[in-house]
Amino acid sequence: MKSVRYLVRFDDICPSMNWKVWESIEQILLENHIKPILAVVPDNQDPALNIDPPHSDFWARVREWQEWGWTIALHGYQHLSVLNEGGILNLNSKSEFAGLGEQEQREKLQSAMAIFRANNVETHVWLAPFHSFDSTTVKLLPEIGIDTISDGLSLNPYQEEDGILWIPQQMWKFRKMPFGGVWTINNHHNDWNETNLAIFSAFAQTHKNAFTSLTDIKREYTYRRRSIADNLCWGVVKGKLWVSSRASR
Repeated sequence: MKSVRYLVRFDDICPSMNWKVWESIEQILLENHIKPILAVVPDNQDPALNIDPPHSDFWARVREWQEWGWTIALHGYQHLSVLNEGGILNLNSKSEFAGLGEQEQREKLQSAMAIFRANNVETHVWLAPFHSFDSTTVKLLPEIGIDTISDGLSLNPYQEEDGILWIPQQMWKFRKMPFGGVWTINNHHNDWNETNLAIFSAFAQTHKNAFTSLTDIKREYTYRRRSIADNLCWGVVKGKLWVSSRASR
């Protein structure tokens, strides 16, 4: 069995996020040579994400992160819950996409990607707000150039027959895993304090050689099909890990 590898993901990246905490996170990432997935909200309209005054240089910062080799992901469109739908994963009863008609979803996706392109930001990765999206969303993603989803439950990434590469996202806190696999740790730094930063810094230093990047994952796992073990993991991991650490965003 392959050794444990960790992939770090930060959600709700937007102009009005918690910048004081983010500056510390950014320093930890750079010091430990960690290349995270950053889930950027194209047009934030969610009041819950208004923590600090909006930074006017936000998109310049996003382009800088991209130049550093960090993965920029499309985190929905406006981060607004419009329906009480759990979607494919059924983790939360709110959705910006799951349950909507095909044309409405298409228009939202096109608008979101247009904002990225207008700001010279490239992406091929999708992260749904509230972890809620459906089969219609997945069908439409290739239309806007998305070929990777950071979500779902399995031990390792896999590519479906439609060409979409699924990168599992199983954890919401830093913990050492006792067996091999690719473990994505999802973080919402708007709620972080000094204790969270200390935990992240200690974990990053202790496990720095176990961190991987989405670029490396794509190189290794593109064309790998989902196995029986992966199918079992959908149930086992959801019961053992997600329930104890699940987030509502």
